[in-house]
Amino acid sequence: MTHLPMAATAILALTFLAVMGHSGLAATPKCNAELRKCNSHCNLVYESGRAKRTCRNRCKDNFYGCKARPS
Repeated sequence: MTHLPMAATAILALTFLAVMGHSGLAATPKCNAELRKCNSHCNLVYESGRAKRTCRNRCKDNFYGCKARPS
């Protein structure tokens, strides 16, 4: 039974580190809206799967660029 508090503490610590380490993953609502609009555009304009994937990859690149820009 002594391992249970140690395990709970370890899980709590790892969760805290994960949240603090990846806080940069949160995007602004503007960037999220741009990504949704871009993906919707890809779905409407392109018919082939390859073209849609290429378009979506371009959307992801733009999304990461948007997140990197200072607010």
